[in-house]
Amino acid sequence: MSKVTVTVSSKVAAPAAVVHNILADYNHHRNILPPKFFPGLDIVEGGVGEGTRFTLHAMSFGGKTQMHMAVTEPEPGAVLVEREVNTGLVTTFTVKPISPTESNVTFETVWQPQPGLKGAIDRYTTPLFMRIVYRQELKILDEYAQQQVRLSQQTASQY
Repeated sequence: MSKVTVTVSSKVAAPAAVVHNILADYNHHRNILPPKFFPGLDIVEGGVGEGTRFTLHAMSFGGKTQMHMAVTEPEPGAVLVEREVNTGLVTTFTVKPISPTESNVTFETVWQPQPGLKGAIDRYTTPLFMRIVYRQELKILDEYAQQQVRLSQQTASQY
């Protein structure tokens, strides 16, 4: 059975560096997770970019799960990859500048469904669910990134 890929992109009204820093710093990243679907994120090791390990508490279809994630940065400042250490599920975050004040952000998740009926159900229901979650997360990211830009401007104007 082939792998499943879910990709969602959106424009974010903030510089690429700001957006990437939010995604790479898991003390900030936890603030963009829709709490209905991700009630917790526990940093196990590191916390910023390459080498970070964390446990993501997720809820879907009425069930709870924990995902044990390891982070790499194949393109520092542009691409961040989270790999679930037990299942091999991989989520890639790509940030590309559109202009000095805007970015294009893409979330892409790839996984291998289980064989059989459970895998067939997963193959058809999970992508729809993930697109809903990722659209919410990108909306929160856009709002949070704009807030971080404003805070940075306020801090800079005080000096």
